[in-house]
Amino acid sequence: MTLYVSDLDGTLLDSSGKLRPRTADMLNRFIESGTLFSYCTARGLATAGEITSALHLTAPISLMNGVFIYDPVTKTFPVKNIFGEQQRELLRRAITENGETPMIFSIIDGKERMSYIEGAENLKAHLSRRKGDKRRRPVSGHVSLFDGEIFYAAFIDPKNKAALDEVFMAENGFRTACYTDTYPPYQQWYEVFPASAGKANSVLKLKQLTGADELVCFGDNANDLPMFEVSDRCYAVGNAIPELKARATGVIGTNDLFGVPEQIEREIFPVYGYEPPLREIDAERFSISVQKAMSREKTTIGTLNEKAIHNALKCYYCNEADHEAKIGGFWADGAGENGIFEIQSANFTYLAKKLSQMLRLSHVTVVYPFEKTTHSYAINEQTGEVMSQTTRTVSSLSKLFLELYRLKAFLTNSNLSVRVAFLETDRKTYYKDSRKRRYRGMKKEKCPKRLLSEILLDSPEDYAQFVPEGLPEQFTREQLQKLVPTTDAGLMLSVLEFTHVVERVGKSGRSNLYQIRIKK
Repeated sequence: MTLYVSDLDGTLLDSSGKLRPRTADMLNRFIESGTLFSYCTARGLATAGEITSALHLTAPISLMNGVFIYDPVTKTFPVKNIFGEQQRELLRRAITENGETPMIFSIIDGKERMSYIEGAENLKAHLSRRKGDKRRRPVSGHVSLFDGEIFYAAFIDPKNKAALDEVFMAENGFRTACYTDTYPPYQQWYEVFPASAGKANSVLKLKQLTGADELVCFGDNANDLPMFEVSDRCYAVGNAIPELKARATGVIGTNDLFGVPEQIEREIFPVYGYEPPLREIDAERFSISVQKAMSREKTTIGTLNEKAIHNALKCYYCNEADHEAKIGGFWADGAGENGIFEIQSANFTYLAKKLSQMLRLSHVTVVYPFEKTTHSYAINEQTGEVMSQTTRTVSSLSKLFLELYRLKAFLTNSNLSVRVAFLETDRKTYYKDSRKRRYRGMKKEKCPKRLLSEILLDSPEDYAQFVPEGLPEQFTREQLQKLVPTTDAGLMLSVLEFTHVVERVGKSGRSNLYQIRIKK
């Protein structure tokens, strides 16, 4: 079994240091299906645990560059690496003799604490991003820095790196990592931890603890090089430093474009053969499908509702497939040589568990009936007279984008296609008399009349058709909204970003700026 281990900052987390919901959704889906996933970070349990709280982790994780390994299931530390007395003294001398002002991490009174000299100029930028960190322990002088059991020291923009290198050697029981911070103002970090720790040793320990026979690592910075050197395969995200890309097995998407979860998805989901259906509408076959669906239903008034639409589309799209096929622990509307078909009229959330299993076995086409034009009739139940008739045409695509958003964790899966069927439907409501009073148990009918058009979403290029003409090179949600006045531009942007059609490139005031990556 393969163990996937990712760095956090700059790799799994986006450029703002957050775990995006889609990343969490995808990883949780992989974990629930049995994939081994972990991370190895310079962060401690408090900050790493908070920022990854949405993940349903089952494998141990590596913290503080391998100083600790934590088991999120048993909530214990299978591995702890603490400085011995000799290392503590060498650390103290290196700091005091060179006038350094690092952050010292230690266990004090059973709690993890981060001691630092209050007001140290080199720490201000970093500490401003850690205002809620409960580990913070400002002290007035160097003596108090060395309280407790010390396990890690972080020097930001050290004054005398050469002098530190002479002390923190492997021969003295130390391991170091030197790199540029992922976040502004891009300061130089010089990390010191016990020789028994380090990312290389910790990921090998993770491999042992999980019983994995293959180790695959992801990273972006120089401190990820050690774990790359001991992994079976290693991938640098697109925003990684050149040195890491040169060492990597391959370069994947950036941290802002879900590089890590999408690479795992490509590896664990085999791509199945699939013949994209013709895009032309077959009006005659659809009419026959409607007739078949109607004949399968009871002929009494009040029974032809959503089921008629569902059955008509099943007859039309699953014409040569076995209907109601058992796939794993679920039933599919149809299954044949061209994969599995699912007709889903609303709330794609219910499809998540089905898709998690079915996409591992076959190509899946989800058909979404979109009622574009609806003719509504008020009918006198006693006489059969049509008392009133109205026609409504929907121009907003908000409902479609809402359903696509609910499938965000699956949208880039090569085995998934979404087919949107725009329908003309008849809706009949039966009243007891001409007063049109509603009552409990009143009879209603709804049935498809015509298939007006279709949209096939089979690849990111297909999603690009939703981008309207007239957008500037870089644009905001508000600018997009003006071009799609009836559709929720926020939902549209979320879907287009998930499918890589657009990407966030910055800010304009308080609004996010986007640009188009894939054109229609």
